[in-house]
Amino acid sequence: MAEDIRIEADGWFVAFRPDRWTFGDRRKIMEAESDWDALNFILPYVTSWNLKDVDGIAVMAKDGEGRPVSSLALANLDDDTARWLVRAWFQAKAQRAELPKVP
Repeated sequence: MAEDIRIEADGWFVAFRPDRWTFGDRRKIMEAESDWDALNFILPYVTSWNLKDVDGIAVMAKDGEGRPVSSLALANLDDDTARWLVRAWFQAKAQRAELPKVP
């Protein structure tokens, strides 16, 4: 199995799963009416990150049962950080396009 796709910037990182990137999710993200809506489609792609909120508290990528957090868990993120997550998904998507395809 391929490794996670990791995007880094200024000491932050987010890792996305390498598989199951659907065209339908891309369409939903492009048509999202807000960053909140886009994040709800993006969060299931996240495998890990090292994000902190505006108070310096680590924000967990998964809940206690290993499921992706909801966008509501990101309410205390800096606005630029939340928007960076959306941009990082598109960057990861572009990097994924360059990976060898496995049937």
